[in-house]
Amino acid sequence: MQLTKSTVFSLIIAVISITQVFALARPEMEFKIFQFPRDRMPSIDGKTDDWDIVPESYTYGTDLLNDTENGHGTNIDPKDLDIKVTVGWVKGMNRLYFLYEAYDDFWDMRFSPTGYSNDIFEIAVDGDLSGGPFIRNEQIEDPVENQITFSGVHAQNYHIFTPPINNDWCLVWGCQPWIKYFPYANYAYSYNFKHGESGKLILEFWITPYDYAPFEGPEHAIESKLTEDSIIGLSWSILEFDGAKRDGHCNLSHNTKMVSDASYLCAFRLMPLEKEFLKPIEANWSFKVVDMTQRKVAFINESVGEITGWKWDFGDGTTSTEQNPVHIYAKPESVYRGSVDKPGLYTVVTLEVTGPKGKSTTSKFWDVQVR
Repeated sequence: MQLTKSTVFSLIIAVISITQVFALARPEMEFKIFQFPRDRMPSIDGKTDDWDIVPESYTYGTDLLNDTENGHGTNIDPKDLDIKVTVGWVKGMNRLYFLYEAYDDFWDMRFSPTGYSNDIFEIAVDGDLSGGPFIRNEQIEDPVENQITFSGVHAQNYHIFTPPINNDWCLVWGCQPWIKYFPYANYAYSYNFKHGESGKLILEFWITPYDYAPFEGPEHAIESKLTEDSIIGLSWSILEFDGAKRDGHCNLSHNTKMVSDASYLCAFRLMPLEKEFLKPIEANWSFKVVDMTQRKVAFINESVGEITGWKWDFGDGTTSTEQNPVHIYAKPESVYRGSVDKPGLYTVVTLEVTGPKGKSTTSKFWDVQVR
């Protein structure tokens, strides 16, 4: 069997992600990503009102940046450049939401086909902490081969124009420009300044991080699975231009290597819901078919709140009081839908949970498919 370059690369990345141990930048700090309730996720419209529910502790400002290019260090004058960045996520969706609010005393809105010339908000993300370089591979001598098989494949870099020029909002530094288009990303701006003027810009957007984002397109891509309380690698920088010269490279990692090496990103934790958005008690569950032939199903309790009791009704006349039961289904005709030899769906599974704050019940219809 002949393996393609993309297949070989994906296998290499899989091995690296298992065996590699690396240090993120600024190990003394851990940043937080706010979890939006599903009924209050942001609308991408360039407005900040959807973000009013986010506590201030989730917003990161100019004081955390380091201008590693012009020697300004952390002494960045907010009268020259002042930024705030807030990051959010929604449980069950592999998206990262961003609110970027920036004041600049000179907004550079020029465009040059031969190089960067306008102000840029640059983010780099490594969803599975695979680490290491992700733009240039020293072992690949051919720059075209490096671009197609390696650049941006296991971690991604977005050069976001602030504001966009000629209707292009972003340059993806990698081999997969498709990741910047809907339905893999979305964006909206709000500003009223002109080139050379001062003023405030609001940028609202979301992106999809990828463990594997190939040149060939999204059909073979693997999204980073965002899960509660896990850590991802993330950092950003501001490339500021004032007229003919670049005035700074202010970045959160305090090291410009963050733009091409995921080991220089910062640790960001995907936080659970804040207490004010949690119900006192709420039943919820999921399942996994353990053995299709034996009709063995594992039920996973995902209820929230202080819970002291669980009561499961599997829809076939049997029950359980275990927290995470494993159930083997028979085939009683009273609940089985379909013929004996074909897959069918059991009608209803119900979980009732109880605790000091009361009780909650969740029933799911036609959810468990077994033979």
